[in-house]
Amino acid sequence: MKKILIGGIAGGVVLFIWSFLTWVILPLHEPSLHKIPNEDAAISALQSNLDEHAVYIFPKGPGPSADQASEDAWMKKMKRGPTGMIIYDPRGTDPMMPHQMVIGLILDILSAMIVVWFLSRSTALGSQFIGRVAFCSMFGIFVSIFDHLMTWNWMGFPGDFVHAMMIDAVLGWILAGVAIAALVRMPRPAVS
Repeated sequence: MKKILIGGIAGGVVLFIWSFLTWVILPLHEPSLHKIPNEDAAISALQSNLDEHAVYIFPKGPGPSADQASEDAWMKKMKRGPTGMIIYDPRGTDPMMPHQMVIGLILDILSAMIVVWFLSRSTALGSQFIGRVAFCSMFGIFVSIFDHLMTWNWMGFPGDFVHAMMIDAVLGWILAGVAIAALVRMPRPAVS
């Protein structure tokens, strides 16, 4: 349990620092986050039509009990476009609130602890340093396929955004893997 905790904290701190660098200092994500032309008019339209903190999708499908006419109308809207998703909060928020930073760090540490737990139960634990790093790095690839490519495929997330998220995840887990592999390894046999 001690190595899971220590490796998780080390890997989580590295992930947190990496995320800060990629979102705040390095230009990795900036090119994929586009400004809305005439932003004030768009915000005004949203405020006039949306009132709750929610994920909105358009056009919204008619649901499983819809009649054929509703289904056909939705299909026409989908084909005609535009399509999209809005993550909307009418209240606004302070950017980089301290509680978000703390929660982000905790989530990074929990994620790294899960990876250390998997490592501690795999044959990779007995491998050389580079093998343990590679094992941890695979979680960045897993996240990239299971989450980022899934949102590209099913939700239509743009390629530039998905590409940046995948690079972020893979490089972050390589770096976290270095920290984890440096601290978590097979115990040396006791000398008698």
